[in-house]
Amino acid sequence: MMTTQPNQHPTFEKAICEELHTLQRMAFWYTGDTAEAQDLVQDTMLLALRFHESYKPGSNLRAWLLKVMRNRHISVTRRRRLEKRVLDHESGHALCDWSLSETGRRSMSADGGVTHDTGFSDKVVSAMGAIRPEFRDAVLMCDVEELSYLEAAKKADCPVGTVMSRLHRGRRALKDKLVSREHLDAA
Repeated sequence: MMTTQPNQHPTFEKAICEELHTLQRMAFWYTGDTAEAQDLVQDTMLLALRFHESYKPGSNLRAWLLKVMRNRHISVTRRRRLEKRVLDHESGHALCDWSLSETGRRSMSADGGVTHDTGFSDKVVSAMGAIRPEFRDAVLMCDVEELSYLEAAKKADCPVGTVMSRLHRGRRALKDKLVSREHLDAA
């Protein structure tokens, strides 16, 4: 017997499984790589199950799943481009010294315990702490947790437009904090 979570129906699970072959073909078409295509299909299935309540019964399930896949693929592609641009820009550059935090440079603390690495440099952590909390939350939800605007709006209990505005202002505030004249002169 299939176990289900609250508000999740086995018929929905069965219906999305029937679209698996189409999803696999489309994922390969998007990525051109078998392993990446499998990851994309897995992400799509997880997102579909996680946000099944946003699917309107009676509408085209295949189109909905393909839209979920397309949006996920776009998010992953954008993140990879950003990471590549940052890494290309920082390699061999003086800014590289302040882009990696001390915790990022070591994995063990002095007493031999493993330290927690947030993945952010000390400068980024400081800049995040210096911006307004609602802006910081929007940046964390959308850029770090990769939540959609709608998901972030539900989590923050505010309209989608408010999340988009806070995200824009948060990104701008972070940029102002991180790319100061002082840092550029030092580099």
